Amino acid sequence: MSSKIEEDEEFAICVECGNSIEKCVCVCPYCGERDKCECALFDAATGG
Repeated sequence: MSSKIEEDEEFAICVECGNSIEKCVCVCPYCGERDKCECALFDAATGG
């Protein structure tokens, strides 16, 4: 059971800053926003 929890935690790591998603400080490279980002390219979110 603990291995499942570890897998979930690894999945929730930001690839840019290395922090957990809850502690991620990254912003969108296009608009500079994080929570208010509405940018998208080809139907995919770009950041935030």
